Amino acid sequence: RIVLDDYVGADAGTGFVHMAPGFGEDDYRVCVAQKVVGKEDPRTCPVDKEGRFTEVIGEGLAGRRVKECDKDIIKLVKEAGRLVQSKTVMHSYPFCWRSETPLIY
Repeated sequence: RIVLDDYVGADAGTGFVHMAPGFGEDDYRVCVAQKVVGKEDPRTCPVDKEGRFTEVIGEGLAGRRVKECDKDIIKLVKEAGRLVQSKTVMHSYPFCWRSETPLIY
């Protein structure tokens, strides 16, 4: 689904961004306004304190660590006929300074 908002523009990239209503003020505001999620919707943050998907995510991903599911998520999106492109892009990624594990936010 594609939704619009003024904070996204084509002046710095493609003009497209993914929305994660549980992890950003603008994302949450836009998703609630566009009825992607409701204010108390458990899909807003389908990740528990241990970095594992909760039951609300379904598709055999529940209970698994988020970063371990990347390939399976790509497969599910492809099977649904919604995958535009999949490739690896090298970029910096934040890690916890104590545990040296990837941060999820």
